[in-house]
Amino acid sequence: MNRGFLSSILATMILSLAGCGYALVGKGSVLPDHIQSVAINAFENRTTRPEIEQRVTEEVAREFSQRGRYRIVSDPKKADAVLDGAIQSLSTRPVQFSSAGRATRVETVVTLQATLRETATDEILWSQSRLMFRQQYDVQEEGEFFDESTLALDDIARGAAGTLVSSILEGF
Repeated sequence: MNRGFLSSILATMILSLAGCGYALVGKGSVLPDHIQSVAINAFENRTTRPEIEQRVTEEVAREFSQRGRYRIVSDPKKADAVLDGAIQSLSTRPVQFSSAGRATRVETVVTLQATLRETATDEILWSQSRLMFRQQYDVQEEGEFFDESTLALDDIARGAAGTLVSSILEGF
């Protein structure tokens, strides 16, 4: 083969490989630049478990304030965008049993929905109708009074807030 042909193949391969690579996705915000403030309404609780909506709302507000250039405001009328959400379901089921048939590990699953709207236009900036979060935990022996489900719900609230805010800010 001639040298020119080999050189052109080599150059083509190098240029092709130079175009390949990894890039960070979601390193900025997909929200419009004029969105500077966000009001986070209390999430609606459609479950029978009390206070789960408070935990999720607090964690979402904390996550937003820690992660972005957005000011959190309490009055939706003074915000550029408003986040509304609902805890749609919460279920707990055993996933592991002892030899006596007693549940030793359970899984809690929380499903929520959320929508971010621009206040001025009522345009939906971001929406998810079914975000699902799971947490497994060990069940304490009979006679012990510590309820692991409370810690599991705290973990779910933190994880849900992180995922939700990442999805809004980074378009994931």
